[in-house]
Amino acid sequence: MSNLLNKNPGSATALDIFHNHLNGSILVEVGKMKSLEFLTSGSNNISGPIPTTLGDLTKLKVLHLYSNQLSGPVPSELGNLKNLTDLALSGNQLSGSIPTVGRDLTELKSLYLHSNQLVGPSPNELGNLKNLNDLALSHNQLSGSIPTFVDDLTELKNLYLHFNQLAGPVPSDLTELKSLYLHSNQLSGLIPSELGNLEKLTDLALSDNQLSGLIPIVDVVLSYHELEGPILDNKAFTNASLEGNKGLCGNLTGFQPCERPSSHLIGKRRKLILIILLPVMGVLVLLCAFLGVLFMCDKRRRAKDVERWNDDSWLSISMLYGKALYRDILNATEEFDATF
Repeated sequence: MSNLLNKNPGSATALDIFHNHLNGSILVEVGKMKSLEFLTSGSNNISGPIPTTLGDLTKLKVLHLYSNQLSGPVPSELGNLKNLTDLALSGNQLSGSIPTVGRDLTELKSLYLHSNQLVGPSPNELGNLKNLNDLALSHNQLSGSIPTFVDDLTELKNLYLHFNQLAGPVPSDLTELKSLYLHSNQLSGLIPSELGNLEKLTDLALSDNQLSGLIPIVDVVLSYHELEGPILDNKAFTNASLEGNKGLCGNLTGFQPCERPSSHLIGKRRKLILIILLPVMGVLVLLCAFLGVLFMCDKRRRAKDVERWNDDSWLSISMLYGKALYRDILNATEEFDATF
């Protein structure tokens, strides 16, 4: 790269060095390549920060620095690249917050910042990216709620926000989306019924959140929540992932058929009765067993007392009659007098 810069740094329009074994840092001299429109150096071992001099490449349309070992913040100077249509910085070790570059990169169609160490909320300035088709911010440490600017991105087709720390509700006004990945966050509340009207939506992943309630009619990945209620017999659920929700029922394979409302109520009443009666009956059985044991012990004790009384009485009577006989003998012999 250094030889190319030394020869004629201002004439090249494309620098394509992706998928090699390049290491070291990005040379600040790259900023001197004023005619550069395509810079792709992804899938290498390039480390260090992104040089701020890249902001001088005002003709740049494509900037790919993905799958390297870049660190530090995303330089705000990238906001000077007003002709940029494709920015890919994913698969690095970039940190800090997402810069407010969206207010200037109005031509941007793809923004890939996933698989980094970015924190904080997404800046509202990204709502100025009116031409954005793909927004990938997954596998970071982003917090806050799902950014409200998503509703303003009318050209947005694919939104990837999974594996973050996002909280709050799922947005409802996402009419143009084809793919929506929100799984592995901390989202809560109900799933908007408006999602069932998204005719263009083909992939929806909401698993591993804290969602509750009923689900709309849409092909979804909604495994391991607390969802309940019937699943309508709709072809949209043919490839749905709904495992781990104990309260769901329906005519689809793998689900128990839904009961009629009357039998459902009867079943609930029976279940309530059993919940109440079983502990009571258990207590009564234990009480009867305890009383039976006490009765048997008392019976045995009484039997032993009677037996002991009989033995003592015989001894007392024997002793009583023995004393009387001895007394008679003494009187008859005048107390064993020798002259008698």
